[in-house]
Amino acid sequence: MAMTPQERDERRRERAAKLQEEDLRLMVRPGTKQTLLELMEWAGIEEQGEAMTLMIHHLAALGRPALLQLLRHEMAGGELVARNEVLRLTARPGTKSALDTLCDWALHGADLLVERMIHAVRSMPRQQAMRFLAPPRHEIKLSPGLILEFSRKSMLMIQQDQGDEIIPPGQHQLARRG
Repeated sequence: MAMTPQERDERRRERAAKLQEEDLRLMVRPGTKQTLLELMEWAGIEEQGEAMTLMIHHLAALGRPALLQLLRHEMAGGELVARNEVLRLTARPGTKSALDTLCDWALHGADLLVERMIHAVRSMPRQQAMRFLAPPRHEIKLSPGLILEFSRKSMLMIQQDQGDEIIPPGQHQLARRG
């Protein structure tokens, strides 16, 4: 049976509380949402929150000098333009912490920082902008000791199951005759 809208909302709220998610509503200038949508189209990203989260984490990883260099990008229009577009970002603790760090470095509020970040990334050549929207790639390296332990335990499990014994090629003929 399908859940009612109220049940879905309650489930979503429980999940958000469990993950310590914070719902941020960022007020930005007109055109910022469209700029974000263009970046998302370039990168093949469907969720606005995912695109903003990736940019926030990439910028935080680059450090303060890179952030300040990026934010030198000048936007058209004065500072007195009304910020009446809303961008929603559901931020988990790591993303919220990275955003707070960026705000401290840039001496901006989250609204202005995200707005300037989006426009600055969009002003870059496409290939360079994609670096800010690329999901992280994790490299998994197994230690030789772990590989050996896994191999030994696998062999023990194989030998414990009847019918799954390892029969070397020379003994294969003897097993059929017997």
